[in-house]
Amino acid sequence: ATLQIAGMTCAACATRIEKGLKKIDGVEDANVNFALEKTNIKYDPDKTGTAKFKEKVESLGYNVVSEKVEFDITGMTCAACANKIEKRLNR
Repeated sequence: ATLQIAGMTCAACATRIEKGLKKIDGVEDANVNFALEKTNIKYDPDKTGTAKFKEKVESLGYNVVSEKVEFDITGMTCAACANKIEKRLNR
């Protein structure tokens, strides 16, 4: 399963989520990519599922993105512009 996660501010956040997901019975492996804000979870579907993963991520203080929106942004002149926009959107 792949989940989009919001609210991580550092690599330690990703590690915390990974450890939490790995504690769920039926999870074989979990990897969280802080830069992409995504997690990939290998699991036994007879024991657990995405609802349990979402519950765990939210109990740790983060959000699972269930809706995705794409739009064009113009006027950015540098990486700092992109960073500022990302921070505002993640609030």
